[in-house]
Amino acid sequence: MSARFSLGVNTWQGYERLGKLPKGETLAQLLELDISVDWLLTGHGNMHLTGNRRGLDAALLGHIIDGVLALHVPDGLRPMPSEQGQLISRIYDRLVAIPDERERRGALRYALEQTREDLFGPVPGAAP
Repeated sequence: MSARFSLGVNTWQGYERLGKLPKGETLAQLLELDISVDWLLTGHGNMHLTGNRRGLDAALLGHIIDGVLALHVPDGLRPMPSEQGQLISRIYDRLVAIPDERERRGALRYALEQTREDLFGPVPGAAP
């Protein structure tokens, strides 16, 4: 699989053995292979999308995943992989209903800022 996605073997093994989450681009490629991102991130539901919700917006999902994977504080603290999966799912469910792409981008920035604050507290020096 690592060759199929142009990834190093160690990277792919990190996904499989260590529970690390792939970047949005890799998850979007898995979507094209009919792999359910819900299943991949949480282990629940069907492995394949067939029969699951249709019309998943792979580009939106990729942006959300990249944003959630980038959530951290200066000391490197990050959410656990299972928590990241739940965050991705919740943010996607909120944003997918927004038809305007510009509004979606703004809503994503806001959702990620709010999530960072909820997880780690206010950023020192940030405006209240």
